[in-house]
Amino acid sequence: MAFSVNDIKVLREKTGAGMGACKEALTETNGNLEDAVQYLRKKGLADMAKRAGRETKEGRVAYKTDGKNHALIFLGCETDFVSATPEFIKLAEDIADYVVKNPGKDYTNDATIKAMIEEKAPKFGENTSLKGAYNLSSTGKCGVFGAYIHSDNKKACLMEVACAAQDGSCCAKKTEMEAIAKALAMQAVGMVAQYMEEKDVPADVIEKEKEVAIAQAKQEGKPDAAIEKMLPGRVQKFFKDVCLLDQPTIKDNKLSVRNWIAEQSKELGFEIKAVRFVKF
Repeated sequence: MAFSVNDIKVLREKTGAGMGACKEALTETNGNLEDAVQYLRKKGLADMAKRAGRETKEGRVAYKTDGKNHALIFLGCETDFVSATPEFIKLAEDIADYVVKNPGKDYTNDATIKAMIEEKAPKFGENTSLKGAYNLSSTGKCGVFGAYIHSDNKKACLMEVACAAQDGSCCAKKTEMEAIAKALAMQAVGMVAQYMEEKDVPADVIEKEKEVAIAQAKQEGKPDAAIEKMLPGRVQKFFKDVCLLDQPTIKDNKLSVRNWIAEQSKELGFEIKAVRFVKF
């Protein structure tokens, strides 16, 4: 090897290119740093560091499943133009394929994913990064998943539902359960749910909401006694806004998601439980 580990480090600092690309450049130029820089520039890799500081407000989600594991990823870029290109779409799909086949990893720091992005990013001419990735499998005996991807391809949800008894009651109703899971995933995206139910909301989040409510009430000139009385109602309204089970359904704002699930449970003949969800 005509170059050292330190040479790779120096080249990375100069160009912002990935480790694999730097090794290739140094190999092709017999360890000459300046020639390696030119080599990377010719391949469009040397300006990736400049791109790295730019915001990735756009991007695309991708979902894959192998029947057991369910992967949902968000690949970020700078413009909607790039996110709609076939090359970007394929990269998002390829990353989702990798995630579904490799459960339990720290995907945002995964070397393979970084290499996949570094290989394709120069062609996009934009900062490209993995904004997040999930790989879920059933938490119980008979969990079922449903995925919903919004038409903008930037918002998505992966939802797990199961029979409350966890005794296999829902196994014969997998198709119906998947439809329920997908409907709940759509609800979570459409109504921007942040938590499943009240008990899942962190105490510090509730306290911050109370602080906001008190500050607003004081600005309106309300006395302390009145503020104390209105606070519980304000917190309950907050729960109704951010907790999936407490939200009104998209199709009927007089029917809560919790009650809709109860209706579906009656139709199927067993109690359904919304287990968890992840979303972008």
